Amino acid sequence: MSHFRSLILILISLTLFPWTLKSQEPEMPYLNSHFMTIDSILVHYRDWNGTLRHPKGKILLIHGFIGSTYSWRMNVEALAADGYKVIAVDLPPFGYSGRSLTFNQSQSNRGMLLWQMLDSIDGPDTTRWHLCGHSMGGGTAEAMALLRPRCTQSLTLVDAMVFLKNTNMESQFTILTRQKTYNQIMVGFMEKSLITYNSVRKGFKKNYRYNPDSTVVMNYLTPLLKEGTAGCVLNVWANAKEVVPLHVDSLKTVPVLIVWGNKDRTIYLRNGKRFAKHVPHSELIIINRAGHDPMETHPDVFNGILLSFLNRHH
Repeated sequence: MSHFRSLILILISLTLFPWTLKSQEPEMPYLNSHFMTIDSILVHYRDWNGTLRHPKGKILLIHGFIGSTYSWRMNVEALAADGYKVIAVDLPPFGYSGRSLTFNQSQSNRGMLLWQMLDSIDGPDTTRWHLCGHSMGGGTAEAMALLRPRCTQSLTLVDAMVFLKNTNMESQFTILTRQKTYNQIMVGFMEKSLITYNSVRKGFKKNYRYNPDSTVVMNYLTPLLKEGTAGCVLNVWANAKEVVPLHVDSLKTVPVLIVWGNKDRTIYLRNGKRFAKHVPHSELIIINRAGHDPMETHPDVFNGILLSFLNRHH
């Protein structure tokens, strides 16, 4: 009888063990999805031409606020077809990367995290990276270039949250987000009123300057519905202390492309023009009739501009 019980226990454990392993694995939202844990933060990224032995160059794409790797869906194939190795990443806590209330959301800290990711991807390869960031992710791309100019082949900023000197975000709103009671109220409000189909649709209607279709809305909304998103999104303001002082003057050795939609009503064109004046060797290209997301709304024009720049600096 004891042998029979032992056999039953072994069969049960063999049945449950693979299931347990599978239940702990991150979901794979795309066929080219990869996950990496860096300093306890789970980072999701996707690659194109990842196994190409001799790529023309390597480019990292960084999305903006509430975006994800999906933000570059209209661009990655053109870049890969031209011979580039392409990595698109989900900045924590967006997309399918991890949710952490302790992660420092400053641009310099995000930049350090992504360089650690690229170091792991590169291994012994020392080829420099083309960095490309949109909106909030543009500030992260800028921080990365300033942190490691010698590892940066070029920098492209798309309607970006650029800075001349990185400073901590301090306002009445950021102060409120750090207070427990107000934070809980704002998290509840975000979950009920902002992370919804209608709110996402309205937000992208403003950015695109036309109504996005339901497929686009759902591809942006789905990862935002992951548990813990609202609190971690507020953490972008509540916990964003710069860890390395950075100044735009350090970009002197890096080729810089600035792309802006002239109808952007989220981050106005004047910000791009001001930044361009402080980086005399930069190129500012304005896309007419484009809003905040020209890489999505005007992909052919955007891809042509980006590839022309990359091919002159690869």
